[in-house]
Amino acid sequence: MARVVLLIEPDVDELGVLASKLRAHGLEVAIADSLERGAERASATRIGVMLVSSVLVDDADFQSKLQATPSLANLPRFVLVDGIGMRGAGEVPRWDAEAIAKRVHALGNSVPVAAAGGDFRGDLKQVSVADLLQLLGANRRSGTLSIATPSGAGEVRLGDGDVLDAVYRRVDGEKALMRLLGETEGSFAFAGGSAPTLRRIERSSQALLMDGMRQLDETKKLSDALALGSDALLAAVLARPDQRDIEQRVLEVLVTPHTLAELLDEVPALDLDVLNALAGLLTLGAVRRFAGGTLRVELADAERLTVLAALTQRAAPPGFEGMPRIGLAGSQRALATVLSSLGRLSDATVVTDVPAAPTPHPLATLRLTESVSLELVGVPLIDAFAPLWGLVLPGLLAVARLDDEPFEMLEAGCRLASVPLVDGEPFLGDGGDADPERVAALVRATLERAAGGE
Repeated sequence: MARVVLLIEPDVDELGVLASKLRAHGLEVAIADSLERGAERASATRIGVMLVSSVLVDDADFQSKLQATPSLANLPRFVLVDGIGMRGAGEVPRWDAEAIAKRVHALGNSVPVAAAGGDFRGDLKQVSVADLLQLLGANRRSGTLSIATPSGAGEVRLGDGDVLDAVYRRVDGEKALMRLLGETEGSFAFAGGSAPTLRRIERSSQALLMDGMRQLDETKKLSDALALGSDALLAAVLARPDQRDIEQRVLEVLVTPHTLAELLDEVPALDLDVLNALAGLLTLGAVRRFAGGTLRVELADAERLTVLAALTQRAAPPGFEGMPRIGLAGSQRALATVLSSLGRLSDATVVTDVPAAPTPHPLATLRLTESVSLELVGVPLIDAFAPLWGLVLPGLLAVARLDDEPFEMLEAGCRLASVPLVDGEPFLGDGGDADPERVAALVRATLERAAGGE
């Protein structure tokens, strides 16, 4: 069914040309050269949407005149603009009749109901989130726009037409709104009500929508360029205080492996900002990607885990409380590399709060059986902090040395504490990479050495 479009354009020649083109695209068009004449047409014809020239909208008195015209004030509208390129959510290109017709046809039948002041629902395939917010803003509505997509549910909360807050899955604020603007499948429902008391979005709705369209386009381009797919991302270095906040946050999250989607959920910054930071860290080698990195690696099969649990309990030094522990000794870079792979071991709980000073600290906990767990302790091999090693070495079952340097002080400390020292360097790949399978083999070998094996 053709929709009745009210076309308001002060240039009579342009008015006639555009009206003819729109009719050729299946639209029924009523024309006017001013708001006053538009009001007359609207009172005589059931109008579905209004197309208004930017020349009129740019007039300082346009909004007041529009609000003073009841037959037009509640109509959903698009602004006809010149030029090409990125456009606001409520703008359409003046000379592209096909694009205008698509936007008008996409509105479906539910939006005029919303514009009239009632609650409504519909399908995102018929009308985009950006168009919904533009129309709700034009009609100064307050309430909640609920959106259900295949990926999850979200809400946009409005007050007097302004977007005040948004939530979507695990994110909120502008980050949630930007994601919702990109959703094209699912359903929506608007329920009018009072404005929310919590406001996490301060920018104007028009600025948000225009910036949102730009960010969606750039985010997709950058995501496609990175082509990460389901690969895992792992930090190769620790975050430094001199780095930007967003880079520090990305490295802190990637202490354990994450997919790109998981990383974007964990870091509160806008997705585009996170992607830009990630791209820079990948280029510098501060973050590495692993194909199939979302797969979890078993420390051992069920039967061998039972044996390892028994060995762990038997080798535990007397007089020390808590779970049995083994040490991983090496440079801070080697420890960070191993730590990233520990997160890919099944039943592993990795510590994310790593101290800035190179002191001995917990790395992870591995659950061997229902009743037996093993703690892994990192021992940074910094000579200046060697006196602190004596605080942890006596309570360890064994120590695996990750670097090939001799570190005589560590060897002497282990002999004094009667703690077996395992050469762990062969378990690391070329260039110091720590594949999870290799790390699992290192943990098994260290446990067996602690129990008296070779």
